Amino acid sequence: MASDSKQSNYLTVYIHYNGLFAPKPLVYLNAVVVSICDVDFGAMDFKDFNLFIAKLIEGSCDNVYYFTRNEPLAEGIRRIGNDADYFEFIETGYSDEVGLRMNVYIDHENEPVLDWADMEVVEDDEGHYSEEDLDDDKDSQLSDDIPYEHEADYYIPSLDKTIGDEFLHRVSGMCKDINDEADTDEVETKNGDDKPVYHVHNENQKWDKMVPILGMRFSNPMELKNCLTNYAVKNGSNLYFEKNDSQRLLVRCCKDNKNPSCPFRLWASWMSSERSFQIKSLVDDHNCSRVFKLGSIVTYKWVGKHFKNQLVKNPKMSIRKMKAKVSTKFNLIVSVTQCRNARRYALDEIEGSLIEHYGKVWSYGEEIMRTNPGSIVKIDVNVMPDSITYFSKMYVCFKGVKDGWIAACRRVIGVDGSFLKGICRGQLLAAMGRDANNRIFPIVWAVVEVENKETWKWFLDLLLDDIEMGIGHGLTLISDQHKGLIEAVKERVPAAEHRQCARHIYANFKKRFKGEQYRKLFWAAAASTTQPKFEAEMNSIKKIDPLAYEHLMERDPKSWCRTFFEVDRACDAYGNDKVRGI
Repeated sequence: MASDSKQSNYLTVYIHYNGLFAPKPLVYLNAVVVSICDVDFGAMDFKDFNLFIAKLIEGSCDNVYYFTRNEPLAEGIRRIGNDADYFEFIETGYSDEVGLRMNVYIDHENEPVLDWADMEVVEDDEGHYSEEDLDDDKDSQLSDDIPYEHEADYYIPSLDKTIGDEFLHRVSGMCKDINDEADTDEVETKNGDDKPVYHVHNENQKWDKMVPILGMRFSNPMELKNCLTNYAVKNGSNLYFEKNDSQRLLVRCCKDNKNPSCPFRLWASWMSSERSFQIKSLVDDHNCSRVFKLGSIVTYKWVGKHFKNQLVKNPKMSIRKMKAKVSTKFNLIVSVTQCRNARRYALDEIEGSLIEHYGKVWSYGEEIMRTNPGSIVKIDVNVMPDSITYFSKMYVCFKGVKDGWIAACRRVIGVDGSFLKGICRGQLLAAMGRDANNRIFPIVWAVVEVENKETWKWFLDLLLDDIEMGIGHGLTLISDQHKGLIEAVKERVPAAEHRQCARHIYANFKKRFKGEQYRKLFWAAAASTTQPKFEAEMNSIKKIDPLAYEHLMERDPKSWCRTFFEVDRACDAYGNDKVRGI
């Protein structure tokens, strides 16, 4: 882990254990502290360190943290959860900033320590991509955005220069004369055919399955670079682009003479017979050890793309948590600046694409109707101060789906709403039917600013008109307990049977009346098919707690118990789960 010069001076590690973390401010209370100054932690790996700590404290140590600076604990605490974290711990310990002294804390209670720390640390997220930071480094820059000083072309291996190189001699033309044309595409043949057979890169392949293969074709150099980045992260190989332009790419391993004997090299250029970027030469062997810092080959854009989906769900993810997740998922150390830039890049991508998507209201509606003739798109719009038009309400009903429901589906519809997250907020309203096999059958969807009585009336009016159900004769609607929806159904669909989702009834019920006994009795009552059976189950609840009985009876059992459902609807569903599944 550490160099010989570093190992001459051991780290002094203060281990705090048998204590308890407490928040606001984050502190470690009632600790036993042991000072270790005669152990070479630099010679250990993460597993060895865990065994050492477990033996010292005479117990397990799943949650180990270290502290990096002479500041509040919340600002400097880091987790040691894998080899990458441990490598960073050792590197920090031998840095000039801390002076061979480190503090380690053992969490025995599995507390959310990093979450508590994040609540106390207010990070500066204003502005755009950071240029300077306390721990900034050149690795946070995007390798495609900075110039490279290329070596002279004579240093680049050419496929006609095979003398003394058995590998290149074998792949460059199947024993052709060395004066033949260079940079041939004839890399591999199959079954003796004259036409070469090359692998084609699949950009949708899982990131940790991507590997460079001799002869593999790519649509452009960026695809190959992304493949190599994934390969480097998976294997911990310190790859770098020695020659990098739009026409060719030379990749080697272990820059700055850290291990000049590492044989890995890759040479790629455009094919002469087709417009594909191809790996022409590859030595996929390494004799170097795994590294946890991969330099400029891992950019903030690469990190941001891998966290895009997580940031859609949690746009307020802290820099500290992102850094910890990178370490855990990729066994990789990245800087705070890289994570900050990655988060901003990902959020810009999310917000920019959504703003553009939602801004082009009319073209979006026209595209739906063009690709689905006869479909119905209803749009109410707002014009924002920046003159960009956004829809306040959009309703979409595809003709084929509508006709399918009218012709073959049960007359049962579940309606529900769900929050939209991200830059374009609002609510998604949906109507889901059930086909002859009682399977999910989507009918229509709409996006509105807020879920209330007025938006539900607007939605139901359009829905009933499209499916030709008038005021609801012969129709059953299943919904949650949203007051606006209940009132809209009463007003717009008075002739329909209105059932309430039993799952929503129980979700509210169990907030006050917890326990397995209540759960079993409630669902037995909801599933009852005769009134005596229903009354028997409800009386059992009443004996336990009369208040629980009254709570359920106030929710109108005729709307959530099978006993009271209409008998001619060919569907005895008492839940809205199929709607919630969209």
